Amino acid sequence: MSKKFLAVVAIGCGACVALAIRSRQGDQPRPWEKMRRFMEDMPADFPPRIMFDNVAATRENTERILAILEPAGGPGRSEELAEV
Repeated sequence: MSKKFLAVVAIGCGACVALAIRSRQGDQPRPWEKMRRFMEDMPADFPPRIMFDNVAATRENTERILAILEPAGGPGRSEELAEV
């Protein structure tokens, strides 16, 4: 067998393995979602849950602020935002 043929077979096998791993991971929830479900089962005054809720609130606020600032790309707009 030639070296080119072996290289093509090795690349093909690697691609198949990568596709198989990626297809299995699509069914699993993301780590943030797994943690959220785990934290929902904890009492509301449990310190890790409080921390998790604060991180989630900060993330939501950041997304909201970015959505507000996104259309404000003009040079004169920063003066208007400074007044707020």
